Amino acid sequence: MTDPTRRHQCQRLITDAHTVPSILPGSLLAARGEPVLATAYLIAMLEDATWQLLAPEVPEDFAMLGRGGRYEHTSPTLPGQQVRIEVERGEVGNIGRQTWTARAINLDTGQQAGVLHHELATVPRHRFYDRLHRR
Repeated sequence: MTDPTRRHQCQRLITDAHTVPSILPGSLLAARGEPVLATAYLIAMLEDATWQLLAPEVPEDFAMLGRGGRYEHTSPTLPGQQVRIEVERGEVGNIGRQTWTARAINLDTGQQAGVLHHELATVPRHRFYDRLHRR
């Protein structure tokens, strides 16, 4: 599948829509949360950057599924700031399961905003849905 030495980078501009008060309108989180990049959005951005690298090499009839991971949100990011997301492949146990590390660097402060160590599985899509419907 993917060459183990491949890396990927992309950039994202953080907007008010990515902040904690915007993530769950009407909630206490929205009312009391600080206007900084929400952890959920940052995780989604890190995962999306991983998919940008992987997806072109995964056949359409395969599903890419998160199996687990470890995440750290290490510093706040404000609206108007940009993050550079760097993705690199970890150890490959087998082709159907791969570990990736995606790191976000705040380009305005130079600080790491967060890191996601993410295990992904690629399985035939029909097998995934067959298993879901058997439960």
